[in-house]
Amino acid sequence: MLRRLLPYLILFLALLGLYYGLTWRQAREEAQKAEAKKIFQIKEADIDALVFKKGKEEVRLAKKDGGWFLTKPLEMRADKATVESILNTLAHLNKERDLGAVEDLKAYGLDKPALELEYFVKDKGRKLAIGSATPGEMGFYAVQDQAPRHLLVIDTGSKESLDRPEKDLRDKTLFTYIPDKVKSLRLKTPGAPEVQLDKVDAKSWRWVGREKFPVRGDRVEELIRSLHLAKAKDFAADAPKDLKTYGLAPPRGEVAVLQDKEPERLFLGDKAKEGEGGYARKAPAGPVVVADKDLVALIAKTLTTLEDRRLWQGQAAGVRKSVWGPPDKTWTAVKEKDFWKISGPEKQEVKQAAVRMEVGLWKLQALEFTRPAPAPPAKPLYLLELLDEAGKPLFRLEELGREKQGVLVRSQVGDKTETGLVAEKSYLEWQKEMARLAAPPEVPKAAPAPAGKQEK
Repeated sequence: MLRRLLPYLILFLALLGLYYGLTWRQAREEAQKAEAKKIFQIKEADIDALVFKKGKEEVRLAKKDGGWFLTKPLEMRADKATVESILNTLAHLNKERDLGAVEDLKAYGLDKPALELEYFVKDKGRKLAIGSATPGEMGFYAVQDQAPRHLLVIDTGSKESLDRPEKDLRDKTLFTYIPDKVKSLRLKTPGAPEVQLDKVDAKSWRWVGREKFPVRGDRVEELIRSLHLAKAKDFAADAPKDLKTYGLAPPRGEVAVLQDKEPERLFLGDKAKEGEGGYARKAPAGPVVVADKDLVALIAKTLTTLEDRRLWQGQAAGVRKSVWGPPDKTWTAVKEKDFWKISGPEKQEVKQAAVRMEVGLWKLQALEFTRPAPAPPAKPLYLLELLDEAGKPLFRLEELGREKQGVLVRSQVGDKTETGLVAEKSYLEWQKEMARLAAPPEVPKAAPAPAGKQEK
């Protein structure tokens, strides 16, 4: 039997080898054709400098410490995404057509190119000149330095990727710090006193000079992330002669972010044209830019909401028992591994996934006092108690009544008791989430029977 199958096995292996051999050869030929179409045989990572010339204008960029920087007409960090796009285009730039040698470059707009580009690899440069568009504007004429009269055509997309306005090459981010490494934040907005916030640990901040003021650390962190993402919308002046024109002498405000030894500082000036934003300038002598119109408003809003007015600042992970509802009809939930066992006032039994209770506790953590208010001598209309594994009370909340300004509540953490108003909308959303916990989990509906088939 094996002897009879052996010739077929040999034939199969031979055909398999032939197939893979042909496939490999075809792939190699296609790769060779693709390489032959490339104008430059380079890798993006090897390029360490770029020069762009448009008539008398010249822009230079250089790679330094793994980043790209403009060196002419001014010195500043370059836009990472834009430079990477240019490098990628150069490394994969193809000749769509090869028109051969020509004598008259003027007919193709190459006597005075629209763009001359030069890149350097270890001080060795290569050049590309781009002229006018082809008929129908389906591409652009180009020549490269090693064959200056050999006419090529590149596609329109490649030309647009390489031909960028100088301002597009600039890094528009206003700050370069790493959010998680910020140690201190100093803020000065128009018409308001300066505020300095120092980081205490991973989750808490203190207001320097107001050490007893409870600071919402999460909101400080959110502001730091927002500032890190802030970008310049436009560049108003590279070398301004009169900073007073922009409200920057003296500046109307300032943001200083300390990560290492020296803070990054951004001066804030007057509003730009209506709806465009506000003037700003990086210290000590950066260009004047137009920052987003919401930047100052964001800082001002954060400063007005820094006080930690949360009713409960504990962690959901420490809660092992919860009691909630009207005093005479309370529900009780006990944590058991990855679910909560819930019992109702009429002996109802419900099991809920742990995540369902976490949503309720998360909405509880979002409740804040909008303002303090005296508590009337009244019985609670609704209550919540949270306890730890040993049965020790972690938090107690009592609803005392409803007013136009919000819901009047009393909270207790340890020996500290506070009363005040909370926003009605947030409070009702939390109550709805707790009510959902008492409802049995929804059972997925069965799929409808196929047409024509009926139960017997």
